[in-house]
Amino acid sequence: MADAPTTPLPEHVTQPLLSLITQRSLDADYEHVAARKLAAGTSTESRGPASRRTAAAVLLVFGALVTVAAVQTSKNANVSDANRASLVDQINVRKQAVSDLQQKLSSEQAQVLALQRSVTGQQTRTRASEARAARIAEGAGFGPVRGPGIRAIVANPPDVAPNEAVRDSDLALLANALWASGADAIAVNGERVTGAGAFRNVGYQVLLNSRPINPPYQFQVIGNPDTLPAHLLSTSAGARWYALKDSLGFRFEVTDGGTMTLPAAATPTLRSARVATNDHLDTRTQGDSGS
Repeated sequence: MADAPTTPLPEHVTQPLLSLITQRSLDADYEHVAARKLAAGTSTESRGPASRRTAAAVLLVFGALVTVAAVQTSKNANVSDANRASLVDQINVRKQAVSDLQQKLSSEQAQVLALQRSVTGQQTRTRASEARAARIAEGAGFGPVRGPGIRAIVANPPDVAPNEAVRDSDLALLANALWASGADAIAVNGERVTGAGAFRNVGYQVLLNSRPINPPYQFQVIGNPDTLPAHLLSTSAGARWYALKDSLGFRFEVTDGGTMTLPAAATPTLRSARVATNDHLDTRTQGDSGS
């Protein structure tokens, strides 16, 4: 099949833009002048040398203007290209800066989360330590404690001789029996019984934690009120206490104490301390006066 004949492209497509503008502008000027001459009754062929010189001068001036416009347009194009390239460079620099800041922010956020987890863990451990310290303080007697329990009253028999009155060792025996029966905390006449304190006699005066207490001796014992009295009878220390109070005629009453609050003992001033080992443990029970 034969190729179809190619149609030549129009002049305004193939001709350079500047030449096309110049030519068409000149053609339009010629047409305008010819039309004006024709309207005035003068033929374009009768123009003299002066008219040709004028037309040539006009053409030269117009050509210069077109050339200047073309040069200025080229310069402006170069400036626009330079400005565009500068803007593109600035955008790229800013994009990289934003990317770096985002990476830094992500890293710092990860560090903040790690610190928050660390702080949360430390707070949890602190609360656990504080709760453990409070439980230890309650058990040791250096923290207030509240709970159900029993009340026990120990009193001297009527008209008792001073040497037959309740002594520090008698009260220590009862306290040891109560500890063995399941007591969680004990106070006598408002003074907490602790491992650091002890019952002591100064003459006929009984001291607890170096403070005097007077009969009748009122025991506040926190523990299970349903089992404490029965266990007191079943322990060896309790059996010794009952035998002692019966032989000396002490008055002893046990009642349900309901819910009680026992005060904290005064914190002793430690003058020295050492780590206890199995070879150096004191075998005496809590409250034992050693007498």
